[in-house]
Amino acid sequence: VGYRPLMVPTSETAVSMVRVTTASAAVHVTADADVRTVVAERVPIALDQSTATIDSTSTRVDLRVPEGMDLVIGTTSGRVRIAGAVGSVAVVTTSGNVQIDDAASVDVRTKSGRVVVAKARDEARVNSRSGKVEIDHCGAADVTTTSGRIVLRNVEGAARAHCASGKVDITMAGAHDVAAETVSGRISISLPEGTRALIDTPSAGSVAVSGEHDCVVTARSGSGKVDVSTR
Repeated sequence: VGYRPLMVPTSETAVSMVRVTTASAAVHVTADADVRTVVAERVPIALDQSTATIDSTSTRVDLRVPEGMDLVIGTTSGRVRIAGAVGSVAVVTTSGNVQIDDAASVDVRTKSGRVVVAKARDEARVNSRSGKVEIDHCGAADVTTTSGRIVLRNVEGAARAHCASGKVDITMAGAHDVAAETVSGRISISLPEGTRALIDTPSAGSVAVSGEHDCVVTARSGSGKVDVSTR
């Protein structure tokens, strides 16, 4: 059985969101500029107003969607892979890894899966219990882990990173506020050249200023080194 397109009942019905629910199946979504409707392989699609819903127990869910489509995905242990440019993405998983190429915004919640986001054009929010979180490019960032490393690069908005026992590395693309905290890990924060930052952290006074400032950097580590620098 090949790909199955969603049959839209009337021309006035526009699908704006895809919702996928599965227990252990991997979910692979590809956004394609040439696709005009939701297309699935081997799984049925139900239409509820403007939401296309897929509830599957198969080994894998493969979808093709138009670019800019909003996605809501829930899985227990299945891996989630989203390729191409999509809209807002919300993923809830227990132990599956999550990889996202390009989304308008990202909200991922996982217990032990690794999360990799290449680009979130707006805010990226991730809550992970024990998986590494790596974001290459985003607007604002809000990331919390219990025992996984946090790596944020090219952050174009305010950044918040909280980790109980892991390293935190943040590279800011602009002069925006940063709040980073870890109980037992190193914190490294890199700011753009010329940034006048008001730094609130022990053991990191390399770019501290008083009076006029562009942003506030707050960093706390219980037993690890804190380094704030400009490049």
